[in-house]
Amino acid sequence: MTITLSGTRKWMFSLGDLTAAVPLTILGFFQLYFLTDVARIPPGMAAWSILVVKLWDAVNDPVLGALSDRFRSRGGRRRVPMLAASVPLGLTFCLLWIVPPFRPLGAAVWYAIVFLVFDTCFTMFHVSFNALTPVLARDYDERSSLNGYRMVFSIAGTLAAVILMTVLSGRIEDARARFALAGIGLGLFCMIPPWFAYKAAEGFDEEGACETPGSGRMRPGFLEALAESTRAVLANRPFRQVMGLYLFSWTTTAVISSALVYFVSYYLRAPAHSNYLVLAAEVSAIAFIPLVVAAARRWDKRRAFMAGCAAWAAVQGAISLLAPGQLVPAYALAVLIGLGIATAYVLPWAMIPDVIELDTAASGRNREGSYYAFASFFQKLGTGAALWLMARALEAGGYVTPTAAVPFPEQPQSAIRAIRLFMGLAPAVLLACATAFAWLYPVSREDQRAARDAILARAGE
Repeated sequence: MTITLSGTRKWMFSLGDLTAAVPLTILGFFQLYFLTDVARIPPGMAAWSILVVKLWDAVNDPVLGALSDRFRSRGGRRRVPMLAASVPLGLTFCLLWIVPPFRPLGAAVWYAIVFLVFDTCFTMFHVSFNALTPVLARDYDERSSLNGYRMVFSIAGTLAAVILMTVLSGRIEDARARFALAGIGLGLFCMIPPWFAYKAAEGFDEEGACETPGSGRMRPGFLEALAESTRAVLANRPFRQVMGLYLFSWTTTAVISSALVYFVSYYLRAPAHSNYLVLAAEVSAIAFIPLVVAAARRWDKRRAFMAGCAAWAAVQGAISLLAPGQLVPAYALAVLIGLGIATAYVLPWAMIPDVIELDTAASGRNREGSYYAFASFFQKLGTGAALWLMARALEAGGYVTPTAAVPFPEQPQSAIRAIRLFMGLAPAVLLACATAFAWLYPVSREDQRAARDAILARAGE
């Protein structure tokens, strides 16, 4: 029997996405720019301080995912870790935007350590929160609907954060003070939404309990369980295809996010407009979410994703043809980017519960935590790869690090070409790869319902 979630429960649960979306988006848009232009760390050092954390993710995410699958608590196996991680997540996010009194190398090490702790807390929260999706929404189209609600908050959180940055930029001239104030405010805010998600999932969390509960909070044989769950997740071919399309589409979003501030500041030569162009894209993304959900209902998630990527690639091609100073067409194209952002946010996360159920139906095992841990890993891998590649490209292009006296120095043409590459050709290539993975994705509405029926039959319902 399918349980239709009330609108109130969907809204309450979706509030939790703010705690994931605000940090991810602010890091995507501003982390590299903050490190190079505010903390004044050379791009090469900034790249390595980010890469170290992404290497840690290869261990951190699968381990925390397996732990999530084995956790037991009266308050819920997913809800309690989600809530526990929210406070240290918010506090470490605050520290990421404070410039320490160190030389560039010391500052790079400082940010790597703080980012590593933040990233670990973020993984615990993100895996636990996302693993609640399959047990809350059991139907193919209900998952598209729930993820539509979630992404409204996800993009709205992005929008609010960028608005905050825009308002502060007009009131606080000192960039260090501005980023510190924004980081502290947003970090403290991120501690609040998980309480709403915790309440919304009450009564559902226990339904996702593993089929062989242990006598304590943790069952013995963790290393064996970790190896088994890792093999099962990576052997799931539809999941690999979803991760392929998600990795390339999310990396596209991360590439555009990291390059946009540089593109507007140094190529369009209009640094005051960078935040406003971000706002235009994010507002339109919210407006496009109902269209994306409707397309998934009318066709299916695969075809809706492919159509969104095709339109997005065309927009990025048009952006690459802009000339310096062409702000009006830049705003028009920023609005059209919203369709691509909505596609990348909504549809892959609506596909993941479907492929998890294929595994559950075949094996009788619930591994939501492990699956979402790998999804979180690929999401952070995409963001990290985009930031690392962008930093290395700037370094190779001879990027001139700003100073207090010259906040927007004249950049060499080699650096400008690298920035343009990351706004035009690179996103188009990534989207072509995402579309190829979507073309191969096999799970239909009928497949999901058959898997759900098999799970219910095994449970004796």
